[in-house]
Amino acid sequence: MNTMTPEEVCSAIWKRLLHCNLLVLSAAIAIALRLAYLSVSSNSSEDQPIELALWRIVLLIVFQSAPLVWAHLIYQGYKQKRIPIPLYQTMALLRMPLAIWAGGCLITGIVFWPVLSQ
Repeated sequence: MNTMTPEEVCSAIWKRLLHCNLLVLSAAIAIALRLAYLSVSSNSSEDQPIELALWRIVLLIVFQSAPLVWAHLIYQGYKQKRIPIPLYQTMALLRMPLAIWAGGCLITGIVFWPVLSQ
């Protein structure tokens, strides 16, 4: 059983943030491409509001990815006794990545949500 140092915990948190950022970026690119295609197409489909609602659901699910991955990391780390540091120190390590994640999700939501609710 290998225990993680605070630096390794911090590294694992930031690595998971990077992976989840790629997920948000790919979802944003897919939405932007699809919205561009919908604006170019001349026919207004009846299914367009349903598709836009599905894209909003995709955004919501993607926005939950990093907190869920972090919760799993921390839970498994303490359950398997791999993280020897106190929980408050782990939460302090999580403060900056969580702030960056929340800011990125807020900006992405502000950009896409009004367009997706038309």
